[in-house]
Amino acid sequence: MTQRVLITGISGQTGSFLAKQLLESGHDVHGTSRSIGKPSWRLSHLGIQENITLHALSPDDGSAIRALASKQYDKIFHLAAESSVASSLQYPSRTVEANILQTTHWLEALRDLSAQTRFFNAASSEIFAPSENLLTETSPHLATNPYAVTKLAANNMAQVFRDSFELFIVNGILFNHESELRDDRFVTAKIINAIRDLSQDPNEAAVQLGNIAAQRDFSYAGDFARGIAASLDHDAPDDYIFASGQLHSIQEFFDAAARYFGFTPHWSGGGLDAICTDKSSGRQLASISEKFFRPIDEAGKSGNAQKAKDILGWSPKYNFESIIEHMAKYGGIQTA
Repeated sequence: MTQRVLITGISGQTGSFLAKQLLESGHDVHGTSRSIGKPSWRLSHLGIQENITLHALSPDDGSAIRALASKQYDKIFHLAAESSVASSLQYPSRTVEANILQTTHWLEALRDLSAQTRFFNAASSEIFAPSENLLTETSPHLATNPYAVTKLAANNMAQVFRDSFELFIVNGILFNHESELRDDRFVTAKIINAIRDLSQDPNEAAVQLGNIAAQRDFSYAGDFARGIAASLDHDAPDDYIFASGQLHSIQEFFDAAARYFGFTPHWSGGGLDAICTDKSSGRQLASISEKFFRPIDEAGKSGNAQKAKDILGWSPKYNFESIIEHMAKYGGIQTA
């Protein structure tokens, strides 16, 4: 059955994959963007730009959010957010506005104007306290940066509205997700693009990295889009973790990408003096710069997605190596 759906932040990597999936399912797909006059390179790359109805929306415009909610969408996938930890440290008030206030505007609008609409809220692994064990939906929370603070607040607010007003609201707790649609504000895309440039230009300078020992639970954004859609198709609302359950370091990511492009990475030195060279040619590929370290960089967190697998039938198609291969093969097209 055709449904009318709205994706906030549709021009982001996960929103773009989700839009493509929903269009292929025959749905009438709408999306919000801060500027609808500028084409989205991601939507264009997927060949779906012309099949989506876009609505201009500023995250602080509560009146515009209420106007959109009044259109009685069958489902709203709320993905729009300030999604960079580094940016949140630089602009905390803007992050509060984008992540807490915007989400609360949507929840109020649904309660008042469209209580039958199913609503997905994108939460984050950053809301959890570090743990050596796989994290579950009920693991303890601890926010250590402005992005985490806002995502935890939005997650809790969504739970309050679900319980208090019997709304169909799902929190999807998303661990790190990457793809060829990632932009190089994020270290994974920065690495892929830098090594591609190194492979194509013998005069290209080595890439500067931060804490290469930092570990993350990496998944593919397109896999998460399938889980997000499935969470609103289920007969009852709940919260779900989407994750791979495996930790890999930034150094592992860099090395795998370097090997894909034909290099043989070899690290020497330690700390800020660590460098990576190509073992075959001796060419320097990477160095470490203190300016790319976070003020607080937590130990890696990995998630247990068993609940999503058991209830939604979700499982990832891409593993760590295939994510990097896919980004290396199909990336490098971003224009923003």
